[in-house]
Parts: sequence; C-alpha cells; structure tokens
Amino acid sequence: MPTEFTCQVCKQQIRVPDGNEGKRTKCPHCSAIQPIPGGPTSGGSSFSDSSNPYGGEPPPNPFAEGAAPSPTGEANPYASPYSASSAAPRPIAKEEAKGKIAVPAIVCMISFGLSIALLGLAIIGTFINLANGMQPPEEAVVSLITCGFYFLTCVVGLFMLYSTMNLRSSLQAWIGFILALTPCTNCCFIIGIPFAIWGMIVLSDAEVQRQFQN
Repeated sequence: MPTEFTCQVCKQQIRVPDGNEGKRTKCPHCSAIQPIPGGPTSGGSSFSDSSNPYGGEPPPNPFAEGAAPSPTGEANPYASPYSASSAAPRPIAKEEAKGKIAVPAIVCMISFGLSIALLGLAIIGTFINLANGMQPPEEAVVSLITCGFYFLTCVVGLFMLYSTMNLRSSLQAWIGFILALTPCTNCCFIIGIPFAIWGMIVLSDAEVQRQFQN
C-alpha cells in the first residue's frame, strides 16, 4: 500500500511506494528533499548523498509555494538601495511652499514699490513744470496718463504678489510675476526680471501648485 505524507515545505501530499520508509525522496511539487516517515532514517539514498551531505533535514526552498516569508526587519543584502518609494517625489507642506515663493515675491513687490515712488515723483514734477509753464499742457496730459497707467499696473502687481505669498491663487501669482518683469508695467523691471523668473520656476513645480487654494 503506498505511503502518503505531507511535504514539510509546500504542505502538499506526497505518495511513495510501500517499503521506502526511512529513506529520502524529492517532493514532486517543490523539489524539496525530505525523509519518508515510518522508519529509521537511511543515509544510503542517492538523494541524501548528493543533495544533503551533512545529514539532517534540508533547508526549506524559499521559492516553493506556501514557503514562510522572511522575518520582519531582516535586511536583504542583495536588495537595491534605491526603491520606487525613495525615488518618488516627496510631497511638500504648505509652509515649505510659502518659503519657496516668498523671496521672489517680496523682491518683486519691492520693485513695484520703488516704481510707485518714482511715479509719484514724476507726477509731482509734471504738475510743477505745468504750473511754471515749463511744459506744454499736451505733454503734461500724456505724462500724467502714462504715470497713471504705470501706477495702476504696479498696484495690481502688488496685490497679485501679496496673494501669492498667502498661496491664494496660482493664476494671480503668474500675473504678478509677469507684470514684474515687463518694462511696460514696471518702471523697475531690471530689479524684477531675475526674481520674477525665479518665481515662475518655483510655480512650475507641481507640488507647489497643489498648495494654492485655487
């Protein structure tokens, strides 16, 4: 009558002919070498001599079905030091996004403030020249309209960049930085150009854009 027993590695049933008790056999499912229960262990088996010369039970097959997983916390010496989780971009917090956008926004706001101060001096000078008859009325009107346009764009830029520092709207941030580097909207655009470009590079970061309210 055939002898049946359970494989110690894959837990599958193994059937061997009667009379082989105590010898070793190979599991047809996971190929693990193990003794046949029911008799004394025999050291003369061909499988025993070639596969396990030191005797005793062979080590379990780590690739067999149902094999026990490695102990938790045991490091794999062959594992790559880089994993998908470490390569993924780290999400940034709202305060970190504010810190990245603060410096370019503040410097561009300073450039708008200097422009407003220069425009105020230009408007005062225009009225003085007009009162003293040193400037024709037509030129004074053109000068006042130009100063008024610059003043309006600078105020809008200040408002947009103030909203940018609070991460209210990424669209307002783009508008504020574009106004800061454009000569037609900022008298001190020379100061604003490098920092406006810096701010737009920061805005191009998807993690920073996610922190904006809109």
